[in-house]
Amino acid sequence: MANAYHHGDLRQQAQHHALAVLHEHGDAALSLRALAKQLGVTTPALYRHFRNRDSLLAALATDGFQRLRQALLAVPGGHPRDILIGIGLAYIGFAQAHPNLYRLMFGGQRLPAGQHPELDAAGLAAFAVLEDATAAGQRSGYLGDTPLNTLTAAAWALVHGFAQLSIDGHLPPPEQAPHLARAISALLIDGTRAPAPTQNNNSNNL
Repeated sequence: MANAYHHGDLRQQAQHHALAVLHEHGDAALSLRALAKQLGVTTPALYRHFRNRDSLLAALATDGFQRLRQALLAVPGGHPRDILIGIGLAYIGFAQAHPNLYRLMFGGQRLPAGQHPELDAAGLAAFAVLEDATAAGQRSGYLGDTPLNTLTAAAWALVHGFAQLSIDGHLPPPEQAPHLARAISALLIDGTRAPAPTQNNNSNNL
C-alpha cells in the first residue's frame, strides 16, 4: 500500500478513478473507503486530500465545470447566431456525453452553493462564456434590448432543460433526432433577435 501511495499524485489518481465510478454507476456509488481500497491506499491517506465525501464530489464537479467551459470556448467564432447556437449545442453535447457528471454538477441538494468556493467559481466561469457571447450579440445589434441577465438566464434555462430531458430519456437520442437540439437552440435565438429596422415611407410624410 505504501508504494502505491507514494507513486504519483494521489489526488489526481483518486479523481480519475472516482470519475470512472461516477460515469458507470453515479455518485451514490462513491465513497472514500471504497476508493482507497481500489487505489491500494489507506483511507486516512485520501483524507489528506479530501476532507470528506462531499469534498471529493465537489472536486469532480469543479473539474466538470472547467471542462464544460473549455467546450464552450472551443465554439468557432463567426456570426452571433452561429456562435450562440454552437454554445447551446456544445452545452447539450457535454451533458449527453457525461450524464452522471452533469447531474452531479447541477445537484444543488448534494453540493449547495457557498460551501465549496472553487466549485462556485468554476460554475460562474462556465456561465460567463454564454453571458459574454450574449452580450456580444447585443452589441452587434443582432439581439434585442432585453436585459442581458434576463436574456442569458433564458438561454441557459432552455439548453439546461433540454439537456436534462435528454439525459433522462424524455427526448429522442441524437442519432434518432440529430437536428432537434439545433432547432431548439435556434428557436430561442431567433425569438430574441432585434427587429429589422423599418424603412421610412415617404407617403406618410406628405
